Amino acid sequence: MRQPIDTDYVSKAFIGMTSPILGLVTSYQEQIEWHLRAGSLLVGLAVGILSLVSMVRKMRRK
Repeated sequence: MRQPIDTDYVSKAFIGMTSPILGLVTSYQEQIEWHLRAGSLLVGLAVGILSLVSMVRKMRRK
């Protein structure tokens, strides 16, 4: 027969794993934010360029 899951042990393990990750994210928060902003800018530029290409193609067909 299986032993029941010890919720106290599981919660301590979860907190033990997430604490260092949260500390790391907090310490690198500014760099992460900069990368996210630069990434969103690149995605926005790519969408704008693809929209422009699509509009030009439609105008040439007519």
